[in-house]
Amino acid sequence: MKVSIATLGCKSNQYDSAAIEDVLKDNKFSIVKSSEPADVCIINTCTVTGKTDYQSRQLIRKTIRAKPDAIVVVAGCYAQVSPQEVAQIEGVDYIVGNPGKDRMLQYILDGKRANPKIDVIETAKDKPLALRAKGSSGRARANLKVQDGCDNSCSYCIIPRARGVSRSLPISAILQEIEGLIANGYKEVILTGIHLGAYGLDLNPRGGRRDARPANIASLVKAIDNRNYPCRFRISSLDPDEISDELIEIMAGSKAICNHLHLPLQSGDDNILQAMNRRYTGRLFIERVDKIVSSIPEVSIGIDVIVGFPGEGEKEFLNTYNLLERLPIAYMHIFPFSNRKGTAAAGFSNQVDVRVVKERCERFRLLDKIKRKKFYENFIGKKISVLVETSRDRETGFFTGRSKNYIPFLVEGSRELRNLEISVMGSGIQEGRMRGYATDQ
Repeated sequence: MKVSIATLGCKSNQYDSAAIEDVLKDNKFSIVKSSEPADVCIINTCTVTGKTDYQSRQLIRKTIRAKPDAIVVVAGCYAQVSPQEVAQIEGVDYIVGNPGKDRMLQYILDGKRANPKIDVIETAKDKPLALRAKGSSGRARANLKVQDGCDNSCSYCIIPRARGVSRSLPISAILQEIEGLIANGYKEVILTGIHLGAYGLDLNPRGGRRDARPANIASLVKAIDNRNYPCRFRISSLDPDEISDELIEIMAGSKAICNHLHLPLQSGDDNILQAMNRRYTGRLFIERVDKIVSSIPEVSIGIDVIVGFPGEGEKEFLNTYNLLERLPIAYMHIFPFSNRKGTAAAGFSNQVDVRVVKERCERFRLLDKIKRKKFYENFIGKKISVLVETSRDRETGFFTGRSKNYIPFLVEGSRELRNLEISVMGSGIQEGRMRGYATDQ
């Protein structure tokens, strides 16, 4: 049987899809692209915003129209949070929440149904991270999910309902999986999770389960760095208050850990941060960024920011804008506030007019372009380490790649460079990416 897997959302969802793909391959299924004919269509959905809910529904309907005879399985976060909405879409056979993804094979074998079967249960606190992937299909870089779930209660966020409580993979198991990924040819491993900064808290003795030693994100990164693997490692996302001096010191002295951090600031106004139920202040964020930049050479810092949270007036917006304008960040991801049913913020007064939100998002997008260009210009005429991907850019014919500090590159060179980490001379900026050519080391 031919199976297509379409994935929306975060790296954790991408990881889950890769793990499902591995299970199906092991059971002699053929994995095909979503555009190709298939007997089974799996749609791994996202629910982080109202827009992603809409995108999930659109993709489900499009898939059913294109392949009416296929078994259609809707899985993931939208399925977990809103199963009855999914059930109203005619043609869906199975609705599988996140805890049920490891039962995907059985549902496929059960075949099509007259009415959708719903498998949505709450994630148990002691449920292990059992769905494991051997790599990331078609990519030079592999996601490695070391943590899942979230114990925080940010007032705007639906994800704790979708992913359950925080759970971590023991360090010993992570090191074993890294060795498998390296054996499979991966040159970069991305440590990912739903709340990566909470890694290990459930493994410590006070958390109930026992690991060989108390664990946190710094101890995990240190354990990886000490192994001297022939591979580089990237930390996906950490809250500002989770960037410890110990972690910064490890990254500053490491050749394997990428000099790149992604920090979800969300707002630079302390009153808005408090309303969001975030656990830091604008002052702490500034202090952490300054410490990172002064300690880690050529570090790239990316930022998430939410625009138009309830109560965000021009003053609060400018507190965020001015904070980010003066800090040496490399890029921004901008998200308009999404009024998510089931979150505390959905009932807040002082909702911001959508036209105002749109205008503020555009101001941040312009700032993002300025920040990216300024950061990239630092590497024109310099050599920088880049992992070349397996595919070429369609428009230029050059290979794509990422530097250790996460700059997207277009690399001139022959096919022998694919999946190699090489020294690249930055030669210019082209449509939001650096351009460069391979050099001698």
